[in-house]
Amino acid sequence: MPVDDPTVAPHSRAQREAWDAGQLPEPELVAPDVWAVGIPIPAGTIPHTLSYLLVGDDGVHVIDPGWDHPASTAAFDHALGALGLRVQDVRTVIATHFHPDHMGALPRLQRLACARAAFSATEALILQQETSASAAGAGTYLTTLETWGVPHAERADLARSFERSVVVASATPDVAVEDGQVLALSGHRLRAFVAPGHTGGHLCLVDEERSLVYAGDNVLPRIYPGVGIGVLPGGDPLGDYFDALERLAPYDQFAVLPGHEYAFTGLAARRAQIIRHHLRRTAEVAGLAQELGDASVWEYARRLTWSAGWEAMTGLWLHSALLQTSLHREYVSSGRADVRLEHFGAGR
Repeated sequence: MPVDDPTVAPHSRAQREAWDAGQLPEPELVAPDVWAVGIPIPAGTIPHTLSYLLVGDDGVHVIDPGWDHPASTAAFDHALGALGLRVQDVRTVIATHFHPDHMGALPRLQRLACARAAFSATEALILQQETSASAAGAGTYLTTLETWGVPHAERADLARSFERSVVVASATPDVAVEDGQVLALSGHRLRAFVAPGHTGGHLCLVDEERSLVYAGDNVLPRIYPGVGIGVLPGGDPLGDYFDALERLAPYDQFAVLPGHEYAFTGLAARRAQIIRHHLRRTAEVAGLAQELGDASVWEYARRLTWSAGWEAMTGLWLHSALLQTSLHREYVSSGRADVRLEHFGAGR
């Protein structure tokens, strides 16, 4: 369980208690005409996604409808019914990013409700890339494992985990959202921030009237989000993530409505925690680089400090560790980390 920090406080204690108990929270009115709904994740290490229903005079607008699975669909439909609404009342579906626990049900709502789908223009390109035949093929992933220097004995387990993770469907946005664009919905005005990091085209949405930040997976209250889980070639996921977190500074006094765990306040403190967390890993990789040089990602990863221990890493956890190591290693070797590491060292 992640360690609490009193400067990052639950905005919803009911959501916090449900998360810690591994249960779905009850639908909750978290701001005027804004309901938070827990949508179960059918398999994985976290129990549910927080979906947001923005009620307007014309129906309801949804941020992150959750997984496309019978149990997830039932929870979503039940929440709508509790508000006196039906699937056909959904007017807009916004996805913060392409991962199946956020965007999965979007095509279904496009089809059943004729709802407008909105996600960032960059994320649309990433979704095309991630759902292409070449990306879904095991051969491409095995090439990645070879590039990372993964021993042959470890590759089969990783390949099986990779196959299970490819569950997102292709989708086309009716509104390809650009950075700074304002989405004017009935009774809700959302300013879009393309906030790359977790994915390359991740969206955060700001409601200035209600003092809310819909943060998706870029900022969570206790979990440290993974970085670079779906990016375009040639990107700088870590550098982009740090920049995106800093761009949220004008909204530090707003309540944060994240994609998992619970709504919280204390955005300034949480942004700083996340940046320090990742820079500690960058600094560790930079220290190893003096000894290991251009050694493989696997060699770096097995020498790093992992909270669960390196020997416990299997499946998707091992994949995530290798991916994060590769990003930090590239960030260090490119020289882009130098200035941030200098400030990080001075601030410790």
